[in-house]
Amino acid sequence: MSVIPNLFLVGAAKSGTSSLYHYLRRHPDVFVSPVKEPHYLCHQWFPASFTGPGDEGFQANTVRDERQYQALFSAGEGYRVVGEASVYYLYFPDTAERIHALNPHAKIIVILRNPVDRAYSAYMHTVRDGRETLTFEQALMEEASRRRDGYQPLWWYREIGYYANQVKRYMDVFPPEQLRIFLYEDLQDASRVVQQCFEFLGISTDVEVDTEIRYNMSGRVRSRFWYNFFSQPNPVKECIKRVLPRNVSHRLGEKAKALTLRKDGMAPQTQEQLKADFRDDILRLQKLIGRDLSAWL
Repeated sequence: MSVIPNLFLVGAAKSGTSSLYHYLRRHPDVFVSPVKEPHYLCHQWFPASFTGPGDEGFQANTVRDERQYQALFSAGEGYRVVGEASVYYLYFPDTAERIHALNPHAKIIVILRNPVDRAYSAYMHTVRDGRETLTFEQALMEEASRRRDGYQPLWWYREIGYYANQVKRYMDVFPPEQLRIFLYEDLQDASRVVQQCFEFLGISTDVEVDTEIRYNMSGRVRSRFWYNFFSQPNPVKECIKRVLPRNVSHRLGEKAKALTLRKDGMAPQTQEQLKADFRDDILRLQKLIGRDLSAWL
């Protein structure tokens, strides 16, 4: 591989990884894979094809060929940081070892979100896209069978949130100076997180990045017509893109999509049950990372 990635944003899914991916790529010394989630280094855990409703998009982005993976970074020559963001690298066993084998000097960034909120956000993501037809409670009951049937990991609402073992694998493989762990709450001051990332990556911290937009937000769609209009290609949007700078049109599109969504809360009883399910794992995680996670409980 002529250009070897030295940055991996490994998850967790629905924890702000899309936003951080877009923020980091605006630094002039950073090149990130144009395919946000190639998942090449964990694809061996995937079935030949995913079977969940709408999983075709995830299937199309998954890179299973070494040459295709190498090609993702061909334009990264000369950049100090070359990276990718695959949110299930955190979950699957031996992925940390595979990253280390590819580049033992790689920097790893992890973002963790309260697993109860993360599970519901993943659920609302599939609801947003018109893929999920069950209630959250029904979906949790069907999760194990969906996993067996080949649904992609986005549908593993509860399973993905058991972080302790996932994080420990990376801590066992990479030294502390190559591993940075953030919490979703840290993104309340996203500019500070971005500056800390720049410092962690050894690049200039004088670059200012617009962190106002949050990307890939979940929620229940207020108007399917308008959500699809702003989220899918159409002639009107193409005309606007020709007139406005790419970053401006992209920012406006994300803002417009967010306005079409509303946030629904989960049932209190379900929330309490999930807190109980995750309790031991959260307590173990807070010892591992040295952060107070009592707010999650």
